[in-house]
Amino acid sequence: MQKAACLFVFLLPASLTATLLARTQITENAVPPHVIEVTAKTFEFIPNEIRVKAGERVQIKLRTADRAHGLKLNIYAEGASEDGNPGLLFDHPQDDAKVEKNKDRVIEFIAARPGTYDFNCSVRCSMMSHGHDQMTGKLIVGE
Repeated sequence: MQKAACLFVFLLPASLTATLLARTQITENAVPPHVIEVTAKTFEFIPNEIRVKAGERVQIKLRTADRAHGLKLNIYAEGASEDGNPGLLFDHPQDDAKVEKNKDRVIEFIAARPGTYDFNCSVRCSMMSHGHDQMTGKLIVGE
């Protein structure tokens, strides 16, 4: 019994040390996110087409050029059933990302499934609806 207790006392710290070292190596070797800078200005996103790979962690850095805007990403690919698992996975789910004039906002997610995901401005740009309705874009997640 004493041998087993001594062995446990010796192995426990060694096991904890190995676990901590493994986690540190995973963190240090983690792939950085794919960063895309997007500028929002009246009636357009620049760029309005974004391409990423399935499985990538993505950061969209949204910047405004003229006034408050928002970016709302559909979490389901075009043609996908919206009662299944979403193709875009957010750590902190949000309805949309609003950003004030001359400010930046980061939207981070994992592009889990291939497909084309629509996005649009969620803040009305002006009283003229014809321009605001055209403020759209596509996130294309490839294999």
